[in-house]
Amino acid sequence: MAVIIPARDEEERLGRCLDSVRAAMDRLAHARPQIQARAIVVADSCTDGTAQIAGRHASEDWRISVQQVGFGNVGASRAAGAHHALGLLAAAGDPGAIWLASTDADTCVPEHWLQGFARLHSRGADAVAGTVEPDRSELDEHLFALWQQEYQPVEGHGHIHGANFGVCAAAYLAVGGFEPLAAREDVSLVEALRHAGYRVQATARLQATTSGRLRGRLGEGFADYLAALDRRMLNTG
Repeated sequence: MAVIIPARDEEERLGRCLDSVRAAMDRLAHARPQIQARAIVVADSCTDGTAQIAGRHASEDWRISVQQVGFGNVGASRAAGAHHALGLLAAAGDPGAIWLASTDADTCVPEHWLQGFARLHSRGADAVAGTVEPDRSELDEHLFALWQQEYQPVEGHGHIHGANFGVCAAAYLAVGGFEPLAAREDVSLVEALRHAGYRVQATARLQATTSGRLRGRLGEGFADYLAALDRRMLNTG
């Protein structure tokens, strides 16, 4: 299993993200010692200390590696991370034996995250779409309440988040992987998987906590969704 983490100027949040990923890898190692786990931070066009923070974590934990790229494009960053991961895990041979997990540098995953992916894949899922919750410490309580009304974390939900997604490498490669899109590269991949007949399981049992900021790195990301809710609240308040 490999965790792909694109990061652009996330020095304030990346450390917490990696702490959560390391905890998930530790739990997986305890529960399923036969499964190898790696994490790849793809530092894309960073102008702050993101790459250095990733490097410190890598020096402390051999399972973590860092790529520095200059794409300025989240889709290309995720694809580069996946390519690197497949190289690291090439000894597994069959891509069907490799699972690619995706999160974001401003996100903390639950401790049972990777173990949950492994369980769902063993039960027939080719890909898994989890849910997210904004960090309440960064969000006005009224806006958080509005988000709760809008967002339905239920089994079979319709949400797709690159911050909480996993896919079997064989299915990923069969549909061409992440496209070099500036946004919605996760949605495009899931649409391709479903069109090709792969089973994408949407579950609320794997929920990550992501940033509650209203200004993000993308034009169509989660922060922009929260900002739209904020504007709606102001217009109706």
